[in-house]
Amino acid sequence: MKKIISFLFLVAIMQQAFCQTETFDIVTYTPPKDWTKGTKEGVVTYATINTTTGTFCVLAIYASVTGLDDSQKDFDKEWKDLVMTPYQAAANPKTEAQTANGWKAITGIGTIKIENNDAFAILTVFSGFGKVVSVLATSNDQSYAQNIDDLLGNIKLDKTKKTVATNNTVNTQTSGGNGTFGSVIYTSPSGWNIEKFPDGDILTPADLPKTQFMEIWVMPSMPFSGTMEQALQKSYDETVAKLNATKMNDVNGGNYSTVAARKSFRGWEYIRCSGGIHIGAGEYPPEFGLDLFIIKINDRFEQIAVLNKRGNCDYSRYYPSEKLNYHNDIENFLFSLQFADWKEPVAKPGSIKGDGISGVWEGISLSVGMAKPGAELGAELKGTYAIFFSNGQVYFGTKFPKEGLAELNTWIRAEQNRRDWGTYTFSNGKGVIKLPYADIPLRMENNKLILTTNKTDHGFINIPLVDDARFNGTYAFSSKTFTGEETGKTPLISFTADGKFTDNGGISIMYHTSVSCLNEAKEPGSGTYEVKNYSVIFNYTDGRKIKIAFLGSEYDKKNQSPAMIAFSTNEDPFYKK
Repeated sequence: MKKIISFLFLVAIMQQAFCQTETFDIVTYTPPKDWTKGTKEGVVTYATINTTTGTFCVLAIYASVTGLDDSQKDFDKEWKDLVMTPYQAAANPKTEAQTANGWKAITGIGTIKIENNDAFAILTVFSGFGKVVSVLATSNDQSYAQNIDDLLGNIKLDKTKKTVATNNTVNTQTSGGNGTFGSVIYTSPSGWNIEKFPDGDILTPADLPKTQFMEIWVMPSMPFSGTMEQALQKSYDETVAKLNATKMNDVNGGNYSTVAARKSFRGWEYIRCSGGIHIGAGEYPPEFGLDLFIIKINDRFEQIAVLNKRGNCDYSRYYPSEKLNYHNDIENFLFSLQFADWKEPVAKPGSIKGDGISGVWEGISLSVGMAKPGAELGAELKGTYAIFFSNGQVYFGTKFPKEGLAELNTWIRAEQNRRDWGTYTFSNGKGVIKLPYADIPLRMENNKLILTTNKTDHGFINIPLVDDARFNGTYAFSSKTFTGEETGKTPLISFTADGKFTDNGGISIMYHTSVSCLNEAKEPGSGTYEVKNYSVIFNYTDGRKIKIAFLGSEYDKKNQSPAMIAFSTNEDPFYKK
C-alpha cells in the first residue's frame, strides 16, 4: 500500500492522459474500467467483485465539504464519519501526508469488518482553499492496490468551485423528523442527528458530551425462520462480529440478559436484550453496552441496536443511555417504529382528566416481598397509588412516576413495567382492575374508592390536580445527609409568582440519582416553570427541560409562599427561608 501515496500529488502538477475522465462536484477523475458505478446524494461509487474468489473493492468519492482550517482535524472528522463510525475501525489509524500547490492530503489505513469478513479501509482526505474532499477505498484483497493508485493518481481538484455541503455522511439532519431505512419508518427524537449509511441509519444526540459515545443503529432486516430467542442470538452474534468486538459474560453466565418475548401495543412481537462487549485492543479494551431490540414483522426480523460506551463517574460506572432524557428518547423511538407492510391496532392515548374514576388516588395496600425488619414475613402495608386513565389503562404501584404525569406515554410506560400496569372497568359504582398477577375488585362508597387486595378492603382518596400552581420565595433543603451528617451545603431554589425560577442545587436533590454524571440538574441554572398533570416542568434558559413529580401535598393555591413545599416521588420537603 505504500505505492498509493506516491501518486497523490500528480493531481497538483500535471494532467494525466487516461482514457475517459468524469467530473463529480469539484473532482475530475478517471474511473476504473468496467466497474459498476453507483450514485447517491453526496457520493459516487465504483465497485467490483470476483464471484469466484470472493474478493471485492469499492471506491467512493464524496462531495466536497467546508474545511476546519486544519488538515489533521479534517482527516480526523472524515475518518470518524466515514470509517470509524460505520465500520467501528480504530480511532487513530497510521497516516501519511503530503503537500503540494495549496492542497494537503492525509491518507490513513485501518482494518474493518464487512459482513463478518476481514477487510481494510483506505481513506484519503484532501484539504485546501477552505474545502475538503474524501476518497474512501474498502476491500478485502491487496490485489486492488493498483486500481486505487490509478484513481488517486489522476484526480484533479477545482479550487474555484463553490462548496455547498457541510458534512460527508450520505445525509445528516438534526430534528425530530421522520426517517426510513428499508421497511422501517421511524421518528427521530428531537435534537438527535441522523446519519445515513449503506448498512443502516445511525442516530446520536446532538448534545452528547464529546467524552461519551452512544448511538441508535437501525440495521438491515434479517430473514430468518427460527424462534424469537434464536433470532435474538443470531442478531447478537452477527452484530458483535460487525463491530469487530468481543463478548463479555453476563452475571447469569451468558453474554446478555433477555427480556422475554412479548407482543407490544403496536401489535408486533418483540424481544430485547442487554449485553456487554469490548471494542479495541489492549489488556483493558473499552467496554460498551450493546442492547438489541428485535421485532418480528411477517417473515422477517427487524433489528435495532443501541450501543454506548461505559464511563466512570464518582466511583460509579454508567452508560449514557441510563440518563433519564436519553432513556426516554430511546424508549419512545423503539415503540414508535412503524413498518410499510404492517397495520397496527389503534392505541388511544390516556388522560387522567376523563370521566368516571379517571385521576390519581392514594391509599394503603398490603405488599408482599422479601423479609426485613418490621416485615419479618415479607408482608407490610405500603402507601400505594391507583392512577386511572381515560383509555382504560391503570397504574397500581407504590412509586408515583418520577417525572409526574405530564407528557407521559402510558402505553410505553406499561411496556417497561408490566407488573404494575393493567386495565380496568368501572360501571354503576363497581369495577375491577386487571393486573398480570391478580384481579382487584373496586367500588365507590361515599366518594371513597375501596380496593380489595388480598381479601382486605383498603380505602383510597382522590388527589386533586394543582395545575397552574405558582410559588413565591426561596426554599431550602436540609444541609444534612439522611444519616444526619452535616455537608456544609444548603440546596436552594427560588421561585417567583410570574413563573420563573433560579436553581442552586435544589432540583438536583429532587432528581434522585446516585451517579452525578446522570443528574441532568447537577449544574445550577434558571428559567421558567409550569405545573400540570402532577408535574413541575423546569425549562432552563440553557435548553434543559426537567420534569419532577409534584403531588401538591398540603399545598393551597391561595398561598403561593407556604412554609413548606414537597417535591418528587419521595415528597422531599423544602422549607421557606
